[in-house]
Amino acid sequence: MRKKSSLFISVFFLYFSVFYATEFTACEGRIQQICENTSGTLIAASDSSSITIYDTKDFSIVCKFYDEQVSKISFYSEGDNEFFAVITKDGQFIVRKLLYSDEHWQCEDGEPYYSADCADVTGRKALTAISFSNNSDYIAAAFNDNSVQVHFRLRVTAGSISHTITTHKTQVYGLEFSKNGEYLATVSTDGEAYIWNSYTSSKITHLKGIYSRARVPVYFTEDSVYVVSLDSRNSFRISDFSGNTLYSILTGRPITALKPLKDPDLIAVRNDKDEVMIYSISSRRPLSVVTVPSSTDFTTFDFNFTADIMYAAYSDGVVTLLEPQPYLDDSSMLVTDSSLLGKGVGGAGGSGFAASRFQGISVCAGANYLNKPYLIGADLRGEYLYSDKISPFFVGGGLNLSMGFPRKEFPKTYKINGNDVSAPNLMAATVYVPAGYVVTPWKKDIRIITDVKIGAKMTSIALITNEGSAVGKPVFSLFMSVGVGMQIKAFTFDINCEYDTVGKVSPAVYAGYVFYLGGKK
Repeated sequence: MRKKSSLFISVFFLYFSVFYATEFTACEGRIQQICENTSGTLIAASDSSSITIYDTKDFSIVCKFYDEQVSKISFYSEGDNEFFAVITKDGQFIVRKLLYSDEHWQCEDGEPYYSADCADVTGRKALTAISFSNNSDYIAAAFNDNSVQVHFRLRVTAGSISHTITTHKTQVYGLEFSKNGEYLATVSTDGEAYIWNSYTSSKITHLKGIYSRARVPVYFTEDSVYVVSLDSRNSFRISDFSGNTLYSILTGRPITALKPLKDPDLIAVRNDKDEVMIYSISSRRPLSVVTVPSSTDFTTFDFNFTADIMYAAYSDGVVTLLEPQPYLDDSSMLVTDSSLLGKGVGGAGGSGFAASRFQGISVCAGANYLNKPYLIGADLRGEYLYSDKISPFFVGGGLNLSMGFPRKEFPKTYKINGNDVSAPNLMAATVYVPAGYVVTPWKKDIRIITDVKIGAKMTSIALITNEGSAVGKPVFSLFMSVGVGMQIKAFTFDINCEYDTVGKVSPAVYAGYVFYLGGKK
């Protein structure tokens, strides 16, 4: 029994030491950056004067580089090759190749695999932020004149192609690329953020109302599907590439750092109590929390691939491995879901709704109630609606063809070739301009639309029978309509109150299909 107890205690302390108290001295000074490679075999840490790479198998040193004032470090793989990229605060970009042989890692000897100077060539502008894409194909540098230069690396010639972005009106403090390198997020001190195409530097969307005091960059989720940014001092938002706020998540504490994890559903959020909480985007709730148990200044962190170990770095150069604990504080839930808050392009910030951008052609069938002596009308409507650049507002053009059917007690009888025929139908064609407002209050596939239509209507009575046909003289009138409707994916329906100076007021309902142009956004 005593042997079993001793064995249990030994196993317990071994487990505790590995998962709760494992630590090693990674740097001589204050750790500024830390990151693990995708396979979990290497980890790198930097202080103000050097970078050291360790083998996670036993935390032995693989190599050390004396790059000073590092802004960002990252591992990436191409085929079977492992690379390590560094960019410094003065714009020096360096890529080194790492080799694995005989179960040991080492850095390739000689000159760096690739290097570039991204500072201002004139020396007149100072860097305010700098970053690079995961595969090192793109480098972005922001300067104190509010401009951003995006460099596309030419691997064959070892040169680059550069574009300059001059949209920001205040200093840019955050630059981040998506995992696939296709997109760049820039954010400035006035809370304006933009998403750009990395290759062309063309603007994809504009995000307003970013909380900029904490100087936290705008990030992308690991799958490059969503945009993550600070919404306020203690909340962050999830947006789509149209600028719509899908979720705003309240954390209950001031946020000091965000880090999208390798699982696209997970976001790590550090608060002012030096807690790191892992949130699920799909559930908008915290799943686990890491409380850093140290009196030493906690500087930065990273997670392993499965997010079950956090590397906590400190000002004394030590790195501690900590295991996240399940978040069970249901009595004081710190997260509230404010879905579709509405701080995208043109959104009404804080209104509980999000602006939506789209461009499409809808084809609808409808019915309207007519004044006597007619009863009901059958309608076929086609509309083009556009909101891409003016979201949440839209304008367009429409054509409505309708046929009205008479009541049984029609006041007159008609004959053609001496034979009694049915009462005439009411034929009408309307050309109009719709304009209105569209929001997405729940999901991005659901839109609520309110609109006003103004146009011209041509109306005539028509006898169309086997005995012959006759069409009356057309009458032109002013057409107006107000309505509200909903689009659910490609299905659309709406209710309207229509008016024209001939037929007067007529309620109408329509349903149909939307063909989105350029893809639904």
